[in-house]
Amino acid sequence: MNFRIVSTFITGFILTLAIPLSAQSAPQERQNCVTVITSGSTSRAFWSKVIEGATQAGKELGLKVYARGTVEDSDSSGQKFVLENTMKLFHCRGLVIAPSDASRNQDIAHLKAEGIPVIYIDRDTGGDRLASVTTDNYAAGQLAAQKMGEALGYQGNVLLFRLKKGVASTDARERGFADEAQKIGLTIVADAYLGTQVGDARSKSAEILEQFPHANGIFTPNDTTTIGVLISRESYLNQSNVIHIGFDEQEMMVESLKNGSLYGYMIQLPYKMGYKGVWLIHEALQGKTVEGQLHTPIEFISRPQPTPAESTAKSQ
Repeated sequence: MNFRIVSTFITGFILTLAIPLSAQSAPQERQNCVTVITSGSTSRAFWSKVIEGATQAGKELGLKVYARGTVEDSDSSGQKFVLENTMKLFHCRGLVIAPSDASRNQDIAHLKAEGIPVIYIDRDTGGDRLASVTTDNYAAGQLAAQKMGEALGYQGNVLLFRLKKGVASTDARERGFADEAQKIGLTIVADAYLGTQVGDARSKSAEILEQFPHANGIFTPNDTTTIGVLISRESYLNQSNVIHIGFDEQEMMVESLKNGSLYGYMIQLPYKMGYKGVWLIHEALQGKTVEGQLHTPIEFISRPQPTPAESTAKSQ
């Protein structure tokens, strides 16, 4: 297939799209494809799994999938730009999107008026989307607090690190954790936003770790905050026994679980989100009724527990 390369300046970054020549001259009628727009870089492990699932569903259903993303989770203007231009370029019949914030609802209303079905994934900001496929993020936050409570004997001082206000998915996780932690007897001694970049999370969390050197537990609501805090914790030897529970999965987090610096993390099923999102678009295009909020499962991944023999050997 022949391609033309188009580069566009977005909030300080160059977005380069490889555009099929057939898409450039697409007629006004919609093409047999689905656009997938992530809230954040498509190179991040979570979003790449979403795209992998969406692409697989497209293959099975005979729909081409075009996936695009933004630089970071909270880049609302960048996502709007990517959305508008990708829809114009490919003229797809449907859209699967993880909205950066509620301002996306207005854009989705315009697409509905054009007869283009939209499914939200990962977070649901309401509006005219047909349905949403998400984790029950509030319940996930509650489960993280319960796991921390079990590890701490339902007492202790906890640091609640947040991502950024207005991101629906992490807002819900943070709220679920805070509500459940207080309910089961944990004390939240610090509650702070770290931002969407790993570097910001590292520097901001370091300041708080210095103020609360004897904290017993830490909760971080996504991969970037978890990684940033893990890096900053490397400077604090007295943090070795802290119960740190993160969210999502990334290579550094897996290694941190193995070496004991991370107690555990919550994982979602991003592949299934992407797959189900495209599947629902196909159902809508077939004239079937698609509505409601679908929740994909959540799992807690914890440190491997030592066998009785290993425990005995350590005590000798």
